[in-house]
Amino acid sequence: MNYWQNPSVDVLGLQIDEPVTSLTDLFVALVGFMAFFKTKSEDNQRSLSLYRLFFLFTAISTFIAAILGHAFAYYFGFNARMIGWAFGAIGVAFAQFAVIYNTREIFSSLTFKILVTLNALEVVLVAALIFVFKSFVIIEIHSAFGLVLMVTVLESINYYRTRSQLSRNMIYGVALAIAAVICHITKLAFSNWFNHLDISHLFMAASLYVMYKGVSGEQKLNPATA
Repeated sequence: MNYWQNPSVDVLGLQIDEPVTSLTDLFVALVGFMAFFKTKSEDNQRSLSLYRLFFLFTAISTFIAAILGHAFAYYFGFNARMIGWAFGAIGVAFAQFAVIYNTREIFSSLTFKILVTLNALEVVLVAALIFVFKSFVIIEIHSAFGLVLMVTVLESINYYRTRSQLSRNMIYGVALAIAAVICHITKLAFSNWFNHLDISHLFMAASLYVMYKGVSGEQKLNPATA
């Protein structure tokens, strides 16, 4: 067992592995579901609708991770984790599509269509690679490309042009997501009861909340945008 892994606990005869890690994953899922449902609107513009799907699929991914990947991994096995990974990859893909639509005025019509097509192909490739190599590294590379390169760069350009609250919050949200990755990589931990995974999950929850505030604020500014 990893030295920093939460010890298993027994609840009414039921073994639960990594209990704190499972709970913090569920907390991320809760924030993601809250972000999706609290921004529900019949008048979403395309980019906001896509960012909402990013919240939803990220929430589903972390919920699955909590149950299949941590709490009951001993029962479901390693391959079950890939279900959560796949939902997470799709979630990041929705963020990529969202930023392309949110910044479409930057591009010519042809460039916009090319970016949408390349993005779709990249998602299919990532999905295939997950099940071929069965490695979380694929998700990390996909997330770095989708969030750090695409979302941060394009939303930064858009913020410079428009001072958009949505763009600003997306940039801050990605920064918090990067902090989560740093905690994960460096294995920053206080103890095996509150380890690097638990800390990174809190940064992930904060990241989703900041992004949610950006989408929510944009909807209030443009309530009838279609």
